[in-house]
Amino acid sequence: MHALLLLSALSVSAAEPVPLAFEDLPRLVVESNDEARGAALHAEAAGRRLGHQRRSWLPTVDAQVGGERFQTGTYEWRGEPYGSAEAVLNLFRGGRDAAEEKGRRGQAAAARAASRRSLADELRAARESYWHLVSMRELHGIVEEAIGRNERYLESAERRIKTGLATQADRLEFQINRSVLKEEAESLHHEAILIQIDLAARLGAAAGTTFTTSTSVPHAHDEDLFKADAAAPAVLALQAAEEVAESQRASAARWWTPSLDLYGGYHLYTLRERDYFVQSQRDDRVAGLRLSVPLFDGLRGRADARAASLRREGYALQARQARLAYAAQLERAKEELRHVHELVHHGEERIEQSRTYLGVVLDEYGRGVKNSIDVLSAAQRQLGFRRQAAERRRDHELAKARLLQLLGR
Repeated sequence: MHALLLLSALSVSAAEPVPLAFEDLPRLVVESNDEARGAALHAEAAGRRLGHQRRSWLPTVDAQVGGERFQTGTYEWRGEPYGSAEAVLNLFRGGRDAAEEKGRRGQAAAARAASRRSLADELRAARESYWHLVSMRELHGIVEEAIGRNERYLESAERRIKTGLATQADRLEFQINRSVLKEEAESLHHEAILIQIDLAARLGAAAGTTFTTSTSVPHAHDEDLFKADAAAPAVLALQAAEEVAESQRASAARWWTPSLDLYGGYHLYTLRERDYFVQSQRDDRVAGLRLSVPLFDGLRGRADARAASLRREGYALQARQARLAYAAQLERAKEELRHVHELVHHGEERIEQSRTYLGVVLDEYGRGVKNSIDVLSAAQRQLGFRRQAAERRRDHELAKARLLQLLGR
């Protein structure tokens, strides 16, 4: 229900900010991303073709009706109706219907794998855009805080200059730093706008849509992800292609098998086709059993069967390699997530140390022991550690998005 309300908000107005939580992304991508929706429809379409073997036992019925004006033999020009209705019931087709059904199952499986891959790709892109947007806003907030602290340092420098404890250089140091920080804040704001445009497209919203999100990237422990496993869409697609090739091989190899049909029908002919003047004498009723036996197909079935067999073997080899590649990608993604997780925790201690160090330098600056360069250096180091910590938390979420993509979540 929440996602439906959010979808309506996305389409109502691009001027009003739309609340967007990370948990909304899977539902929004499924319901609003046309790439994912289109792939899902392809999969549904392939599924609708299943059941061919069961339907092959149902009779097929054809009917024709019409009229024509003609002149034949010694008869004058005349107009007469004609028509026919015939039903054919399949009794035996040498296993070709079963092979066709197997091929359709493979096509449906391939379409499902493509849909799953499309959804995973689009969801990963949306998640990455979301975390980049949150990260830009968090970094912007960090820089804005640094600008505020720099103003306090500048006020302190002004007081020291008035008392003769500092020179004009102290003022210029903090003024230059203010300019640099404001420029960085503007760049971060601009980057957030660009990312927001990309995110809106991923969620099927207008380019001018703005989102309200969290202002900091969280950090959570995800131990369950390290134990998770799944089949890669690429492997599933190749296995499906292998099944299709096998069905084509089986069908081509059965070119020689006979077909047996039961048929019955009614046919009304014109005088041009039946030499009876009375119409009631020109209608036929028929019921019969038809056996069709292919005798020679120019070796086309043999060639097609061999080609399909080679395709099947090729897909099997590719699937084996894709399975190895996927296992490697999955392990790499898990290792990357572990590594970034460790980096996040390593940086937390440095932030506390830099905060303590900055406090000591400010105290000594107030007592005239340190100068403006010392204060600025300590402040920039703390800013750098805070920026690094925010970026590492973002990188952790990006690594998680990659792992979730591989797991098809």
